[in-house]
This record gives sequence, structure tokens and C-alpha cells, in this order.
Amino acid sequence: MNALDGVLAGAADTFRSVLRTRPALMILVLAGFLYGFYYPAAYQHQVASALPVTVVDLDQSSASRRITEHLLAAPQVSVQTVSQDFEGARRQLERRQVDAIVLIPRDFERGVLSGTRPDALAFYLNGAYIVRASAIGTALQGVLSAALAEALEGPARALGLQTLMPVKAVAHPLFNTREGYGSYVVPGVAVVIVHQTLLMGVVLLMGERRRTAQHFAGGAQLVGAGLAFSLIGLMTAFFYFGFVFWFQDYPRGGPFLAMCLTTLLFVIATVAFALFIGSFFDRGERSAQVLAASSALIFFLSGVPWPFEAMPALLANLAHLLPSTAGVQGLVKVNQMSAGLADVRPELLQLLGLGVFYGALAWWRWVRQRPKLSPT
Repeated sequence: MNALDGVLAGAADTFRSVLRTRPALMILVLAGFLYGFYYPAAYQHQVASALPVTVVDLDQSSASRRITEHLLAAPQVSVQTVSQDFEGARRQLERRQVDAIVLIPRDFERGVLSGTRPDALAFYLNGAYIVRASAIGTALQGVLSAALAEALEGPARALGLQTLMPVKAVAHPLFNTREGYGSYVVPGVAVVIVHQTLLMGVVLLMGERRRTAQHFAGGAQLVGAGLAFSLIGLMTAFFYFGFVFWFQDYPRGGPFLAMCLTTLLFVIATVAFALFIGSFFDRGERSAQVLAASSALIFFLSGVPWPFEAMPALLANLAHLLPSTAGVQGLVKVNQMSAGLADVRPELLQLLGLGVFYGALAWWRWVRQRPKLSPT
């Protein structure tokens, strides 16, 4: 059997194994497809809205009433109660009946108009949900700034005072144009999904191969198996980058060549990594027990939710040994930030190095150490 025949035999045998092994078929094919619709559903609305707040108005002035009117009209928040009972409002916040309290202190309008330093408007936020707290804090700042300027303009003019309007800064997001949480988190998670479905599916099949003593006849068959798994991984990745991002209207549209090359190197590195890891499992079900909880860890090590500079140096260095790290960094830059090949050169070189490194380790384990992989 020549090298080409060995590659084709290894690929054909791998495809048959995927179709015959139901858990592997569900992980490698069905899981990636279903997650494309299931995971983004939680972020369908992108921006938090109608978050419950309560207003404690201790001033009872025209300015405080105008602020309350603006809050009632704001789509980001939903005013539940307007009262002068701060303790009652605090109990609502502690019981999580509201997400925030807006406190307008006594003599607020008088202090502003007289030029003395008034007590400031106060926000009390529920920090149990970081995204909600951030959204409501940003919304309250915008709404109250506009409401306060409008509320004080009339009284100031009546008193013959000149009001100085603060400089307004208008921010235009460059990449996440909708400023949605889904547009921020899902593109990175999609890469992790491709990585994890490949990793868990390949490791499961490699564990079953060891259990049944189906060793690779040589390096050519191992390469064929890697090519078969890579084809499955590419189909899953292009399903996300080509269809899911369009269907869910996430930022997309980077250079096609850069996206294809980054995806190819990412998938090859992931398959090589999975083939190497799979050589240490003597049965498929054990791999699921060990790898099931690794997805969250891999995402947090990718550098998207937590920057590398804020990580301990050891964790940051270990993160770069995972293909998912360079894959997430490179593909988010290409797909969401329209980066070209020159912009993702470090990630491409890292993925190429990891593919060669783990490919060599997989060959050493499956071909050179073949007798040691026999079932015990």
C-alpha cells in the first residue's frame, strides 16, 4: 500500500467510524449545527431593555419631576415606583425586585441654581448581574444627563442665569456597531464551539480505537484520519462564519482569503492536538468525563473575556499552548475587525507551529509507540 492509498484508507475508515459511532456523530456534526441556533438565542435582543428601577424623589421640584419623566420614557429602564421612601426602595433592591435606585436628594434644584455645591444624584445598582448593572448604569447616565440639562434650563432662564451646557461626546463604535453583548461574545464562543466539538469528538473516537485495538497501520493512515477530521471541522467553522453570523446579524465580512487561511490552520492545529490528547484515553466515555467541563476554561483563557495582561504569567503562557487561543484571537480579528493577513501574522505562525508540534506528537504516540497503546 503506497502513501496515497494509506491516506485514502485512513480518511475512509474515519468517516465510517464517525457514522457508526453515535456519540461521535452527535458531537462532531449535530452539536455544532444545533449550537449555531441554540447559543445565540440567549443574546437575541443584544442590548438589555426595560430593566426595573425605582425613583426616590426627596426634592419634589420641577427639575426632579422632569428627570422622572425622562426615566419613564427611556426604553432601557422601566420605572416601577416613584416615592420618598428610600428604605422601602432599598428593600426592593435587596429582594431583587428592582435592579437600581435613582436617588434625587433634597434641595437638589436649589443647590444647582444657587451655585452652591448640591448633593449629587445617586445610583444604587444590583451588582449580581454584571451585564445588567453595566447596561443600566450607562442608560441612567445618558438619560439623567439630558433630563437634568433640560430641567434646569427653564428655571435658570427665569432667574436670569446663564446655563453652561456640558460638552457632549458622541461615540461611534467601530466594529460592534450595535453595541450588543451578543455581537461581543458569540464570535469568540463560536470558535470555541468549533474547537470543543472537534476536540471531544476526535478524542472520543481515538479512545474507542484504543479500546478495540484498531491501530493505525502507519503515518499515512494517521494523516488520512487527520484530513477527514479537518474536513468536518472546516464544514462546521464555515457554517458559523458563513451562515450563523449572517443569520444572527453579527459583525462579519473580513477578507475572505485571510478568513479561509486562519480557519484552515486553526482546524488543522485543533485536530492534531485532539489526536495527541486522544492517545492517552483507553475508552471513549472517559474522554467525555474529563473534557466536558473544559469549555468555560478554554474560553476564559482565549483572551476575549479576560486580557492576557491581567492573567498570571503562568496561565497566559499555558493559554498559548491551546489552538483555541490563537484561533479565537485571529478569527475575531478577521471576521469582526476586517483584519488582513499581515494583521494576524502572529496568530497564523502560532497556529502553524502548534499544528506541526502536536502533529509530530500524535505521530510519535500512534506510530512510534503503537505497542504501548494496546488495551490493558
